[in-house]
Amino acid sequence: MNWPSVNAGWVPTHVLLLPTGKVLYLSSYADGTTPRIWDPASNAVTDATLPGYNVFCSGHSHLADGRLLITGGHIDDYVGYIHASIYDANTNTWTRMPDMNAGRWYPTNTTLANGDELVISGTINGPASSQVFNDTPQVFQAATNTWRTLSNAVLHLQLYPFMFLAPNGKVFLAGWNPDTRYLDPAGSGAWSFVANSSQWRNYGSAVMYDAGKIMLVGGGGDQAGGPPPTNTAEIINLTSATPAWQKVASMVHPRRQLNATVLPDGKVLVTGGSSAGSSTSSSLAFDNWQAPVYAAEMWDPAANTWTTLASAAKYRGYHSFALLLPDGRVLTGGGQMNQSGQANGSNIEIFSPPYLFKGARPAITSAPASVSYGQQALIGTADTISRVTWIRLGATTHAFNQEQRFLPLTFAAASGGVNVTFPSSTNLSPPGYYMLFLLNSVGVPSVAKIIRIAGTVAATGTISALR
Repeated sequence: MNWPSVNAGWVPTHVLLLPTGKVLYLSSYADGTTPRIWDPASNAVTDATLPGYNVFCSGHSHLADGRLLITGGHIDDYVGYIHASIYDANTNTWTRMPDMNAGRWYPTNTTLANGDELVISGTINGPASSQVFNDTPQVFQAATNTWRTLSNAVLHLQLYPFMFLAPNGKVFLAGWNPDTRYLDPAGSGAWSFVANSSQWRNYGSAVMYDAGKIMLVGGGGDQAGGPPPTNTAEIINLTSATPAWQKVASMVHPRRQLNATVLPDGKVLVTGGSSAGSSTSSSLAFDNWQAPVYAAEMWDPAANTWTTLASAAKYRGYHSFALLLPDGRVLTGGGQMNQSGQANGSNIEIFSPPYLFKGARPAITSAPASVSYGQQALIGTADTISRVTWIRLGATTHAFNQEQRFLPLTFAAASGGVNVTFPSSTNLSPPGYYMLFLLNSVGVPSVAKIIRIAGTVAATGTISALR
């Protein structure tokens, strides 16, 4: 399908799922001053309130109450805003927060176990040949709307680094660089080495596909005359005593500028990207529209196999996105260049994974709007359920979803449905909004119920009141 023709020619680049099930998207360059909201139910697009500056090239994440934190933005290429703002979809309002320590262009936001937000990397100014990076991480303290600077954690990182809240409460740096590390966000911060991955994965992708389990896939090949993009993938289990990267099956297609999306059944969908570098042109090596990969691929963690799926109609390279919707489909779109090397239009395609062709879907007939940590709650359904999964609302840009994480939940059959036990660890499930999926015996998911998890876990294991 086509993206509705609003300001055709501008490219949706930052795409965030709201607790309402609608999608906020931010476009590129000059159009980054005008956020928009797309409603999957009606296919209608409406302009959101203007933020007052260009939020293209920003970091973004979901606060515990469902509002969005947007950090940095676009003054010029490699020149980032010092600003931070909160967007409230319920009131359609932007509120400026205190400025950060310096500008950030292409930063990554990561939600911490207490609901605060780590903001890391990004450039202060340019040009490309002599970028000045913001190498000092900061934590946005949501309760007080203040910044805490991690002055002992200064480290030069690439743009939009792959960061994940780990089961131990630290934040795991998965890439692009191969020397992967933990960042302890307490106090003034501290880095510690974890393990080396196999290679640089610039504009590859990363996803948490199970509790503490992270996959790196694709990337590389950005230098003219250098090695091409890779089809390899590797995983690490942060719950093991000594985490180490290990190779898994390779994709059929090498890919750079791809997107990886965890699905309700725990499989990982890979879409888009380019399969070749360039022997002569650095711009083609970076985003090679002459070597598009149209076919989607899906990795099954249980079988360690890739399956080639349907092909997209458009080349999805630099500035493309993929976002899981509550109905189990995947919204894909954007891309800076099209198949003819021209600026890509503002359009989307929606991918329907194989599980939507396996028969009737289970249905959720009732569910709470919010739960506490460790709570058991009845999820109403008339269907026989074989699996329950929990996926955080997405916030994706530049080949990486800054909020994507997946958890299987335990459950037991009950009268009128299933009793589901919600996560007891804020490290595994930081506070905020998630999609709850019920799956039947052949792996068909329900339409998700969006549920907020809140409160804190006390040392004794008791749960505080919802905030």
